[in-house]
Amino acid sequence: MSTSTRSSGPGHVAAAHEQAASADGHDIAGDDLGPVEASVTNQRESKVVDWLVERLADRLADRGDQEHPPPWEPRRNVLLGVLEPVRVILPPPTEASKADHPGQDEDTDSEPAAPIPPQLVRKPSGEVPSLGLTFRLRAEPGATSVPLNIDASFALYLERVAALRYQRISLGEVPTATPGTAETGASTEAPGVTGADPSAAAQGGAAPTASEAGDPSGAADGPALKPSRKRVKKVRILGAWKRHDVAASGLHAELPLNGDVVTIDSDLQQHAAELIWAHYGRADAMRPLLGRGRNQIPESALDSEEAFAAELDVRLDRSWKPVVPDIVLQVFAQALGDDEYLVSVTLRNETLLKERPVQDLAAYDCHLTVHPGPGATVVTQRFELAPNNYRLADAADVVGRGVSCVAEPTGDGGLQTQTLPRYAQPVLEPREDHVLAPRWSELAADPDPILDSVQAAMSAYADEFAAFVDAAAGQPHHDAADRERAQFADEVRRFALGRKAMAADPRLRAAFQLANEAFAQANSGKSFDTWRLFQLVYIVSHLPALAAREIDDAQMRAELDYVDVLWFPAGGGKTEAYLGLIVTALFYDRSRGKDRGVTSWLRFPLRMLSVQQLTRVLKVLVIAEELRVKRHVGAPDADPFALGYLVGSSNTPNTLKWDKEWWGGWEVEARRHARHEFIEQHMNDRLITTCPWCSAKAIVLDLDIEAVAIIHRCTACGRVLPVWITDEEVYRHLPAVIISTVDKLTGYTWFGEYTAFNHGPRFRCPQHGYYSFPLQGTCLVGPDLHPPHKGGHPLAPPTKDPVPAITVQDEMHLLREELGAFGGHYEGLIAELQRGGPSALPTKVLAASATIEAYEDQLRQVYGRHPRAFPSPGFSDERSFYVQTKPDVRRTFVGVLPNYRRKADVAAIVSAELLEASTHLPDAVDPLAELGFGAELADGVDPARLLFDYEVALSYVNSKTHGSKIDEELGQLSDNLENDGFGRLSRAVLTGQVPIPDLSDAIERVQTDKVTTPRPQRLRSLIGTSVVSHGVDLDRLNMLIMAGMPTTAADYIQVTARSGRTHAGLVVTVYDPFSRRERSMFTNFPSYHRFLDQMVTPVPVNKYAWFVANRTLPGMAMALFYDVARDPAFDAPLQGVRSSKDFSKWWRAHRTHIETAVRDRLERCYATPVAGVNDPGMEAELATRALREWIEVEAKALDRPAEERQTVRMFHQAPLTNFRDIDNPSEFSVGQKSLDAYEALRGAYVSAAFAIAEEV
Repeated sequence: MSTSTRSSGPGHVAAAHEQAASADGHDIAGDDLGPVEASVTNQRESKVVDWLVERLADRLADRGDQEHPPPWEPRRNVLLGVLEPVRVILPPPTEASKADHPGQDEDTDSEPAAPIPPQLVRKPSGEVPSLGLTFRLRAEPGATSVPLNIDASFALYLERVAALRYQRISLGEVPTATPGTAETGASTEAPGVTGADPSAAAQGGAAPTASEAGDPSGAADGPALKPSRKRVKKVRILGAWKRHDVAASGLHAELPLNGDVVTIDSDLQQHAAELIWAHYGRADAMRPLLGRGRNQIPESALDSEEAFAAELDVRLDRSWKPVVPDIVLQVFAQALGDDEYLVSVTLRNETLLKERPVQDLAAYDCHLTVHPGPGATVVTQRFELAPNNYRLADAADVVGRGVSCVAEPTGDGGLQTQTLPRYAQPVLEPREDHVLAPRWSELAADPDPILDSVQAAMSAYADEFAAFVDAAAGQPHHDAADRERAQFADEVRRFALGRKAMAADPRLRAAFQLANEAFAQANSGKSFDTWRLFQLVYIVSHLPALAAREIDDAQMRAELDYVDVLWFPAGGGKTEAYLGLIVTALFYDRSRGKDRGVTSWLRFPLRMLSVQQLTRVLKVLVIAEELRVKRHVGAPDADPFALGYLVGSSNTPNTLKWDKEWWGGWEVEARRHARHEFIEQHMNDRLITTCPWCSAKAIVLDLDIEAVAIIHRCTACGRVLPVWITDEEVYRHLPAVIISTVDKLTGYTWFGEYTAFNHGPRFRCPQHGYYSFPLQGTCLVGPDLHPPHKGGHPLAPPTKDPVPAITVQDEMHLLREELGAFGGHYEGLIAELQRGGPSALPTKVLAASATIEAYEDQLRQVYGRHPRAFPSPGFSDERSFYVQTKPDVRRTFVGVLPNYRRKADVAAIVSAELLEASTHLPDAVDPLAELGFGAELADGVDPARLLFDYEVALSYVNSKTHGSKIDEELGQLSDNLENDGFGRLSRAVLTGQVPIPDLSDAIERVQTDKVTTPRPQRLRSLIGTSVVSHGVDLDRLNMLIMAGMPTTAADYIQVTARSGRTHAGLVVTVYDPFSRRERSMFTNFPSYHRFLDQMVTPVPVNKYAWFVANRTLPGMAMALFYDVARDPAFDAPLQGVRSSKDFSKWWRAHRTHIETAVRDRLERCYATPVAGVNDPGMEAELATRALREWIEVEAKALDRPAEERQTVRMFHQAPLTNFRDIDNPSEFSVGQKSLDAYEALRGAYVSAAFAIAEEV
């Protein structure tokens, strides 16, 4: 029997890839080609990914044949398929035992304690470490046993004394030998040991103590071992390790079907014994040392080879006997009925570890393959979490379940363990085979031919869908298929309605054409020039919601009663879809007479998400404005298209006058500007770093002193970017597009200028912009910067239909828990405020997410409108109307479950290995040959360009502490690479505390680095927290390492979508071995990833929760006060009611009138905007509870004399400042009685443990 049956690791990886690919409809064709019919480009990229995975497998399982010099140890470096020995719990030493060994803990050089007698050893803690397979087996009727054929293998690591040059590491010397090899330190065979009986190994016990061992001649003591009165400086003796494979093939087991556990007789133990005894036949094999000091020798022994050899000759205990690990192969079967059985085949390490061992008694890189014999077959099982989805029914079965591994089919009726599982995720591409290509330029010229072809294709697919449903009559999936057929039929109807709207209003048709022209210009010179099919259908289908603001058509107006969620995989083009609709709305608003005000409000749950979209939106916005001017769209004095960034406070100032965070206040900053210090002082406060016109990285933050504004200015082309970044400037300029966080909806409570979003502004300062409530007699900049207007406040031109035509909520899945509940109440407020606007029409609400599940309830609660999802998934998983699955691989997922190593430590190892591999490969003699390219794939390939797309890695962590660990490891790698002549590794750590410009700069560096950029200057490593989980779209980010799983599948989908957006990507997930949840995810690795979208859980939102209304009521009431104050019928002060003094006077004078109006409107705020969407009883109960709180508490609080300057401070319950503004958690300490009970129980447990030990 060979000892190196499994020395070749990559074979296992390739097999895993085949299984993952075949499970997904892919096959591997030969050594040169990737998946059948995959594009040549994807095959090449997949070769790179496969090579990286094989390299990783060699590193994590040590599947090479090298010997490792110190300080390498297997327990810290070999992480796959590890079975450690059973660590037993020993009772604490008694007072008597302490007396027998006085001073044991007082001197580190004292003799080790004698081992505790076996009769005092308690039972092992936990389960016996095992790796195995559990599967269903069908036997012949009446059978009492079934045959199994098993291949089993594992690796042992044996240690010898390393050569002197490596021992000197402890002295600070650096060995010059090549890492991965160790020199021989002594002769390889000791006299009197060769040919020793391997069977004696089973009797080998613990190493004798120094007092028992005596001198090497066997005497009880000797002069050489007498302790010296003078302390001698000592060093630890170091060892070199080498892997030795143990394998047994073709083991035959007759499995009884009566439930008995059977241990399989194999020569695994004999083979292991032979290896161990052969190793310890060497003179340099690591053994215990005689004398005082555990594993230590005098430093003087390292002075020369002679001194070192002499010390070893004296100190190595040649009489010590090694231990052979007790590796057991067990099988058993549990009857399930109908001649089916649940079979378990496990490899177990039953070695009891009673003290610190001299040897490494773990089994590494364990592997099992099982084939049922004649008369038995493996029966597939249904993956328990598989969705009840008729499109995925064929993929729901699994061959079995792994124990500390993944169960994979062998392809010939058997199954095997896999400790580095892979899953190849296919590419989902837009369909183009049934419609004319939707090119922007052609749609801009004449949209009808393309739209005709799309409408005809939709009708044809609707017929196919109907035929599929008819054929499914009487089958379980008929009703589900029919519901989805109806969904697609509605998409056909809405597309036709969109075309009807274009025909009914030529201005809308022209706006659509101009939007296409803007996108054509914005993407000029790129490799693509078309919409994806779903994007085009999406835009046209929502045109009726725009036309409804001009055309009194029942069908079109009904579109405003729906909230539509765009559900498409991350990286699939959702942003471009709703951005295309926004640009169409911009042109349409201007052409229909809306010359100022907000057209679209784009909201994100997180600050960094909104930042990352700024440049993206601004690029197309400036082109749209140039087109608007060129084509004379709108009035000559219409406001230019501009972008507003409404996040406030910690990110950008709320107001310019007062200091906040990085902003020192207008006076301070103006002085800095006068001293020419402002630009340099605020380089880290820029939101945009690249010019949307000239693409130069020359943006600076500057001041416009006359306009009292913060501006982004390009020093290359001299233009000022049309973007307003403070809350105050957004109110003053009412930009056409606003990007904000969801939390800024609370601004309706705190800032009366929010009323302009629904009513338009009342006044306009020629110098400083719009305002509705004068500030100390002047515009919003205040009297210090602008004196009161003579002759009264200048009126603003009327704003037609000031309500934003479109509201987009991106990353909808993040609206969860209190964020969703508070948001739901404020959405009700906004709906009520919009009903009171000039047009009385609500905004069209759109949402987008890559991860949704049971979205209907979330959308109903948050928006109070009928929920709809787009696009329809179709009736086949491989092809819908919009997309189809390609044989190409989008990204390869790899799972790592380390052997009780911290996930951050292992993620650091993986990150370093991948980055080191990607650094070395381009400098290989023949990189393409190294990758396994044949002539066909190698033809015309530039290796440097190919590998350039595989040099950037993102290490994703769930905590900053884990990020620091990985950064430390990569810092060491950087030093090593520099020492080896490869240059340093440039890296960046991205967390929520990183300034926005630094984040933008890191992203832009990756985007703009070229192959010709010197490698040390290229940014090649990103370490990020959740700040990079959304919106970071980098074509060259194709290696992703996950340090543990995020809390939800939705988060996992979002994070992993950062890799493989354009090229074949690699995702390596390091699971937490201490987490039962993550261990379960690992053992179900292929199925989890196959059904990844279906693993998404519903978003928890409960707007009816008892405390929510109490928190939202004061803020919503205050918003209604501002709104009522805009109505002349209520005779509010011109300056508004922000001041408690002004409010109290107004409240006392008109209390009944105001209170009645506010109460009625509050009731509508808490009701569903669209009747019948939510449960009427729940809605009524919520409104009743809120009104009771208003009448009994909050309205009365406003009657008290004002003690605060601001009205908002007069409420009993402080209004929300953001949707995360919940009470700080309280700390609950443990009471004394609980502590007493705990100590009593703990004492009883310890006493019982001693009693058990004494009885034994």
